[in-house]
Amino acid sequence: MLGELLEGTLLGIFTGITPGIHVNTLAKLSGSFFFLLAMGLTHTFIDAFPSAFLGVPDEETAFSVLPAHRMILRGKGNLLIELALWSSFLAVVVSIILWKPYTLLAELYRPRIGKYLVFLIAVFLILSAGRKAPKALLIFVLSGILGYTALERLFLNEPYYHLFTGLFGVPILMSSFREKAPPQGKGERLELKGILGPVVLGSILGMFSSLIPALTASIAASMVVPLLKKERDFLSVVYSVNTSNFLFGVFNYMATGRERNGVVVAMANSNSAVPDYISVAMATLFVGSLALLIGLPIGQAFMKAVGRIPYKPLNRTILAALLGLSWYFDGIIGLWVLLTASGIGYLAGLLKVRRTNCMGVLIVPILAG
Repeated sequence: MLGELLEGTLLGIFTGITPGIHVNTLAKLSGSFFFLLAMGLTHTFIDAFPSAFLGVPDEETAFSVLPAHRMILRGKGNLLIELALWSSFLAVVVSIILWKPYTLLAELYRPRIGKYLVFLIAVFLILSAGRKAPKALLIFVLSGILGYTALERLFLNEPYYHLFTGLFGVPILMSSFREKAPPQGKGERLELKGILGPVVLGSILGMFSSLIPALTASIAASMVVPLLKKERDFLSVVYSVNTSNFLFGVFNYMATGRERNGVVVAMANSNSAVPDYISVAMATLFVGSLALLIGLPIGQAFMKAVGRIPYKPLNRTILAALLGLSWYFDGIIGLWVLLTASGIGYLAGLLKVRRTNCMGVLIVPILAG
């Protein structure tokens, strides 16, 4: 088992740090239960780096891009790395504690409950915009139409890449052409007691988001945006939702056989025997600790490598690479989806409404399905 956990951790580092690779694209892989568990869990620790430093999000880390970018522009890259990794690790601990109550919820859950909750989330997102509700509704509807088209009508290989890179990544890269990132010095250190509350909140949100198909970590995090005044607390919620959502998806599979993410699909396809609670809990803690220890130097190395390149040329190069990846994945249609999504994301900024309203890209297909 130890060898499988180490191999999975190494592959998870590779997939997490590589832009454009999402955990759901790993469903085609095969391996033992513990190999896949380690790979998927490590991926949720490391995928914060390309999202934060390169502006390449997926549906789990989309909401972290803008606040993470602001921290980098303030020279707090080291703090951001610690925040992402410790939030994920503490989410592992909280998720294990909540395992037993969660299995009861998973067994009681029925699909129709999910649609009602998603509808309420949509209403909440729009009404929370206050006087800007009509503008928020416009962004929600536009992103929803695009999401439904890309996910239900175009049969793309990587629809989430085009949608979320366009809605959340490209607009930030375009606006940052006028900015200059300062050196990422050591600066302030993270106080763990300050993120315990956000981590518990994020883990509970991750628990519920894992029950409802297509209710991603980003949609779950959007529910508490108005309640979090500190940027750091919000980022901690997003990172902990991301990790706990994955783990609860595994727990759900163990309890009910439901497949809630790509790694769990791979587990089911591999026909591996489902281990007992103690073995999985110990393996999860081991991998989480290893990902935390290895992730700190990897994050710092990643930050230094990016920092050696002048900021404006770096952003232009990243933008060109993102467009190239879109073409590689799905040709001209994929590029059209990415550019259209970029226009909607940029419009949200011009209208000065929260980009949380862009989550219509997933909510509308859920309600229409």
